[in-house]
Amino acid sequence: MDIEFHYYMTYLIAAKAGFEPENALTIAHASQFVDDNDVIFEVNKGEDSAFRNYISQTMNILKPKSKLLRIYPIFHFIPGDPTCPHAGRKDGTMHWLNTTPDSENAKRIFDTALATRNLYRIGIALHAYADTWAHQNFIGYYSDFNSMSSPLAKATPNIGHADAQHDPDWPALVWRDKRLLDERRDNRVIFLEAAAKIFEKLVRYNNPDIEASELQRLQNELKSDLDELIGDSDPSNDFKQERIKRYIKKAATAEYGDMQIPSFDPDLWFEAAVNERVRGLRDRGDTMFHRIDPIKDKYTWRDPLNYTESDWYQFQIAVRAHQGEAREMLTQTNLKNLELPEF
Repeated sequence: MDIEFHYYMTYLIAAKAGFEPENALTIAHASQFVDDNDVIFEVNKGEDSAFRNYISQTMNILKPKSKLLRIYPIFHFIPGDPTCPHAGRKDGTMHWLNTTPDSENAKRIFDTALATRNLYRIGIALHAYADTWAHQNFIGYYSDFNSMSSPLAKATPNIGHADAQHDPDWPALVWRDKRLLDERRDNRVIFLEAAAKIFEKLVRYNNPDIEASELQRLQNELKSDLDELIGDSDPSNDFKQERIKRYIKKAATAEYGDMQIPSFDPDLWFEAAVNERVRGLRDRGDTMFHRIDPIKDKYTWRDPLNYTESDWYQFQIAVRAHQGEAREMLTQTNLKNLELPEF
């Protein structure tokens, strides 16, 4: 999934599930920021308040780094049930790391985050849980299991859905995964199912005693609204910005928090918490030359006394906690006894 689900739809789901608009926005921002948290910063280096963050994504999911493979099964491709009906393949193979929708591992990781009542943890785990639908039948590790049959696939690494490019992540796309017995993938149906399951967990978090009939009614309303917002089929994703405008407009209605949510800004939390002194080329630049510049920029806390209360810092602490707990859970199930170099 991309920003449409991880930020805009996630906000709508959380707001309708009963979270105050500001809290729903924090959850949605944390959910999307999992994909944008791809640079390691050393803030106040050499001082008592020095801090080095963990990353939850690499620079480009289509060009993943093998030395950071631990990221993918924990944040984007939670291993599920290899015998899941959705996982039937023409070659008959199964894999212990295969991502399957709504798996027991993913539910346990999400439930653990919900139990902390930490909005950043909830957003991070929600991202991983949602991706079990979009990323189903791919694994977050280097393997021919991920390989597609197209000529382009031969030029891309067999990690995650790199061979499938963005096909699994676009909400208005119908495509075919020719590895599967049931090739047809309707992302709209898949995303709406994910939204309904996430909504159920968030509603029960806010209202544990809700009647099943009322929950079903609210789920149906949500799915109908999101279906309308996604709109017509969009094979080339040309109408993404139009859909985003519709999500923002919907957020301003009473049933979705009555709030004018901002467009997502991946730098918002970092720039509110950290001063940046550029030396040479800006390390946060988008080109290879920015990344390899030997003169490193200097980062310091904007508020040295209260930096631990900043969104960016709290998100980074939540990333560490999610990584540690999720990895521990997975080593007790799908990862048990597996030998995975670089993990």
